[in-house]
Amino acid sequence: MEPVPSTVTKTYPPRGPLQQYRFAEGTAFRCLRCGDTKKSKLITVYAGDWSRKLCNGCYGRLLSLYEIKAGTEAEDQRAEQLAELLLSLASIDQQREAERLFKASDNRANALCPEALRFIATAEHVATQLEANAQLEWSPAVIGLCKAVEAEVVSRVLRPLVSAAAEHDLSGDKSDKDIGRVAAFCAEPQRKPPELGVFSHFLQTVMHSQQRRQTSPLIGCFLRLAGQWTGATWLLDADGLHRSLTVLTTTYRNRAAHIDELSSSDYRGCRELTIGAQGVVWRLALSTERHR
Repeated sequence: MEPVPSTVTKTYPPRGPLQQYRFAEGTAFRCLRCGDTKKSKLITVYAGDWSRKLCNGCYGRLLSLYEIKAGTEAEDQRAEQLAELLLSLASIDQQREAERLFKASDNRANALCPEALRFIATAEHVATQLEANAQLEWSPAVIGLCKAVEAEVVSRVLRPLVSAAAEHDLSGDKSDKDIGRVAAFCAEPQRKPPELGVFSHFLQTVMHSQQRRQTSPLIGCFLRLAGQWTGATWLLDADGLHRSLTVLTTTYRNRAAHIDELSSSDYRGCRELTIGAQGVVWRLALSTERHR
């Protein structure tokens, strides 16, 4: 017998850890996610625990999350969908307020590009809400931090590379399986920028392919550009940016995009890697400063 003050008239199939029930009469409860008090004939129970009920609105948001994670698309596409879901979890006003709070808490935030700031602030806002129910799915918040790093890579590395390669013929590089996606973006910067995994693979090729260093116009442009940055050593060191991106994608982003349920500890680990004291976004900002 379920510990509820009404009769269950219909039990719906489980969707991840979510299972919805319809009752004969409206039942009062408090939603574990949004914290609002509700009265409804339709209630969702989380992880089989009848003390943890969800309202229909929160059920819809979490259902979207589990449908994305259970999908068959590539990690990059699922990460994009989760990033969109993250932003939908906070209103524009809430995002702006979160940005103001984050800037007030860390002066380094002023160095971030607007897109990175929006993703970090929204992830922090959603994480604050999740703290009250730490066992809920943290994947969208984790994805937000990953997207912030991606936005900074695009802003600080790829956009300058577009300008540096503007006068060069990249037709050969575009057909190269290891650097082709980055070359295509540099040749047509109006297209969607490469994702983190694509850029990480490009960076690996730059570091390890001596042949391409001699023959690729794009890699030549990248190395000349890096020579203008004060922190080029970290950018081109195997234990520098590339290693950080590998950990970020394999330990956090790809797991968030799959069926794995991420926890508050996953978020804290990702937060330390991305925006902690020695976080990737801050190292990236320092490393791409130009010599004066």
